[in-house]
Amino acid sequence: MKLRQKELNDGVVLLEIEGNIIGGPDAISLNEEVHNLVNGGKRLFVLDMKSVEHINSSGLGILIASLNVVRQAGGDLRIANVGSRVLDLLKITKLDQIFEVHKSVDEAVKNLNRVSQA
Repeated sequence: MKLRQKELNDGVVLLEIEGNIIGGPDAISLNEEVHNLVNGGKRLFVLDMKSVEHINSSGLGILIASLNVVRQAGGDLRIANVGSRVLDLLKITKLDQIFEVHKSVDEAVKNLNRVSQA
């Protein structure tokens, strides 16, 4: 798994994920990156998952942990560009009710809870 970080307008951090999120050291790097960014004062995140084809239970756990860290800090995290296989898994596990999933990064950014940013 590869992770690229970009800062967008209004302090939104875009994390582009490439590859499978299946646990192990690579997936843990996502959680560590989110922790470091939150500790650095970042509160608004969008995960771009257009290049993720597979995610397993460990990967789902990493996403949930990242969401919890951001929300505990008063922030918001959205997921964008989810492929059909990953979206089906989010629906089966009912995590689509926990995560806000958007069709595009732009849509996710527009719908971030900016009240949390204060």
